[in-house]
Amino acid sequence: MMAFLHCHNCDFSQDDFYSVDGYNPPDYLQSWNKGLCGDRIDERFTDDAEFLREYGPITLREVIAREYEKYARGIRSMKWVTWESFKEAWIDGKWPPCPKCGKNDLDID
Repeated sequence: MMAFLHCHNCDFSQDDFYSVDGYNPPDYLQSWNKGLCGDRIDERFTDDAEFLREYGPITLREVIAREYEKYARGIRSMKWVTWESFKEAWIDGKWPPCPKCGKNDLDID
């Protein structure tokens, strides 16, 4: 189940829940393998206007490295990695409190 979990009371948020057969970082990062192993890795990356706006001139090598770093940070900070682990944390059928501020103000988009 893809679901962005966040708190309306503080800045807690986490990546979408992971699943083996659905969304997960290793499967997403695999999409970069062709570029990582290709002969254009040090050429300027021009395929994504959002990256260019955020980072300016950037090589494909740096884009791939930043994607790996972003997902590594996400993996480390996940409170509930799967939807199932989130459901196990429910108390009397209600969502658990925010792990950061303790308020009952979690939401899923």
